[in-house]
This record gives sequence, structure tokens and C-alpha cells, in this order.
Amino acid sequence: MLSAKPPSPLRLFIFFARISAVTLGGGYVLVPVIARGLERKGWMDEKDFFSLFGAAQSLPGPIGLNAALFAGRALAGLPGLFASALGVLVPPFAAILLVSEVIGVVAAQKQARAFLDGAFAVVPGLVAALLWRMVKTREWNIPRIALALAAAVAMILAPVWAPAIFFAAAAVGWFVESPGMKA
Repeated sequence: MLSAKPPSPLRLFIFFARISAVTLGGGYVLVPVIARGLERKGWMDEKDFFSLFGAAQSLPGPIGLNAALFAGRALAGLPGLFASALGVLVPPFAAILLVSEVIGVVAAQKQARAFLDGAFAVVPGLVAALLWRMVKTREWNIPRIALALAAAVAMILAPVWAPAIFFAAAAVGWFVESPGMKA
């Protein structure tokens, strides 16, 4: 971690909401933007973030949200975890509500379709850059792989229980990755 004053939950919410509101392409596009933003603010250096990101990646679920959860927890504890999660989730939720109201009009617009096609073309490059960084910086181990696989199989076999399985896996991952508990 860097030496800047730790952020409040409100500052974390605003930080993640801004990133989530302007980033198109999903979690793997969010992650490098989050890493760069945390480092610029002096809250966390890139190496620490990608260490947390590796742990977040071992859990099932949206990777951008998982990365925000782990970073928020590391920076401001449980309140930071919740604030970061809300920061990532609120903008797309609000956007979906807004878009659902105007989808008929926008879908017919040639300019809107061209913009989305252009934005989609950038996503593979951003994902490739993220994967390259992960391969270079991540330490892989059997417990992380086993937890992710077990949770994925459990959710496939019992989709009704998927939310409970997700949160149970998150709790196990959090416990396993806590300082002093590393495998």
C-alpha cells in the first residue's frame, strides 16, 4: 500500500461509481482502470492491487465487482467493501433503467449503433492487456483454483442456490486470503 490517507467509504463509492459509469466492456475492462486509479490516488500500488485481484479472480462472479470488493475491504474494511460494491453496481443498474425507457428510440439510431460497434472493438485489446499483466504478476496455487472450481461446479449443479454458494465461496476466499492465513 502507498502512504496516502486511507479513503472513506464515501470516497470509495464515488471512486468506483465514476469508473463504473464511464467504462464499457465488463469486468476485465474495469480492472486495469481501477488499478491505475488506485495508484494515482496513492491508495494502493499496482502490485498490491493485482495481488488482491488474483484472489478476487479465484471466486465466481463478476470480476470487476470481485476486484472492487477486495480492494474496498483492504482499504476501508467491511464498510469499504460495501461502498465499493455499490459504487460498481449502482451506475450500470441506473443505466439499465434509463436505457430500458429509451431503447426503442436509441436502437433505431444509426449513430448509436456505430458508437457501440466501435466500443466493442476495443474490448479484446483491453482484455489481452489485463491477461498479460495477470500472468506476469499472479501467484497461482491449488487452494485458489480448487475454490473457484468447486464453487462453479456447485452453482451449475444447484443453480437455485447460486447466490448462497457465491457468498459462501467469497467468505471462504476472504478467510483463506486474510493476512496470516495465506496458503
